[in-house]
Amino acid sequence: MMVKLSSRDAKANNLPVVTVRIGNSIMYCEVARTEREQKEGLKNRDWLATHRGMLFHTHGRYMPLFTMSNVKIDLDAIFVGNDNKIKDIITMRKMDGSTAYTSSKRVPMKYVIELGAGVSRRNGIKIGDTIYIS
Repeated sequence: MMVKLSSRDAKANNLPVVTVRIGNSIMYCEVARTEREQKEGLKNRDWLATHRGMLFHTHGRYMPLFTMSNVKIDLDAIFVGNDNKIKDIITMRKMDGSTAYTSSKRVPMKYVIELGAGVSRRNGIKIGDTIYIS
């Protein structure tokens, strides 16, 4: 299902949006498809709604790396395995370009979903949950 973004949500990019269900939570995630879109990610955004995020397809890579250069908001990174189950959740700190964030789990990751920091905890999202993308 494609979702129309509000002007505030779609500040920097005009990316496709998918619906992601995790447990009882519904999130609307922009999809970073190209290498350029993935490098841009959520950089230079001042705000992210609690039901919004970004989905990165990591093609089964082990320990995909993320940096927070020019990212102005703290984020939760949800690492999803090839079985669509959450393998790890980490918090990444804004403007931290010196750290390469990744999961400590040494399994292939299919997706990484970035949400605002704390959104996972507040919505009861946890390791082992299954994600559904439409």
